[in-house]
Amino acid sequence: MSTLNLGLTDAPVSGVSKVWIQFTGVEVKPAGGNAIDFMFSPEKGFDLLSLQEGTTATFLNGSTVPAGQYEWVRLMVDTSPGASYVMDSTGQHDLTIPSGAETGLKLIQGFTMPVGGVANFTVDFVLSKSLIAPQGLSPDYLLKPVLRLLDNTQVGTISGTFMASTLSAQSNCGTRPPVVYVYTGAGVQPDDIYNPPTGTTDMDPASSAEPLTTATAALNSMNDYAYSMAFLPAGTYTVAFTCDPDDPTVDEDTRTPDPIHFKIYPQAVAVTTNMTTTVNF
Repeated sequence: MSTLNLGLTDAPVSGVSKVWIQFTGVEVKPAGGNAIDFMFSPEKGFDLLSLQEGTTATFLNGSTVPAGQYEWVRLMVDTSPGASYVMDSTGQHDLTIPSGAETGLKLIQGFTMPVGGVANFTVDFVLSKSLIAPQGLSPDYLLKPVLRLLDNTQVGTISGTFMASTLSAQSNCGTRPPVVYVYTGAGVQPDDIYNPPTGTTDMDPASSAEPLTTATAALNSMNDYAYSMAFLPAGTYTVAFTCDPDDPTVDEDTRTPDPIHFKIYPQAVAVTTNMTTTVNF
């Protein structure tokens, strides 16, 4: 047997103040075996916007499962009316999760549970790529989940601060906080988060890339803007920032790449397991 701990974290999103999702349980699928359910009583609900900068919520804690290979994880969503919702400047709105009733939020990603050991995983909910506001659903929101399953022993953190002179030199900042974007690999040309309309291909330049995740900087006790991006798999990244981030309230079916102006951090940033790499702007 083996012990499974499973948490939930999130990357921020602009334009909304709360994203509440309620879950009824978690299901894991052993290779060659039947799925194992862990039902919640009562249901567990989380404001995803509160789970940033390494903060996590607990799905499973000390759950016993057979050791071996697993094929996927499924987060079972409460499909009751009003169970999940979004709050923005105009009030509270329903959040529709099309896959919720049938498959929940499913991560088809293999993992291993060690014999007689403990495995700690975190589901990273990339909300900035998941939350949209289709014109036909206005003022409600739609969730097309983008999730990553991360082994907590194989991840590190990037964090840092901003100099006042750096922000004042950017004409699009003003009083808006900077948002940091991180891209997989060195020397990447930063681009925005863009999902092309249904039936078309991505219109962004081939030399650019969509971000792996983002983080919104906030004023710290020293009155400096600071940010932190946790749960990054060990490797090399490119980091950039903007004060004009993507807005999920733009209609998915009509939007085009946003005219985002990035300040590029020109050096490769190496993330090491269980370590924090400092990148200041």
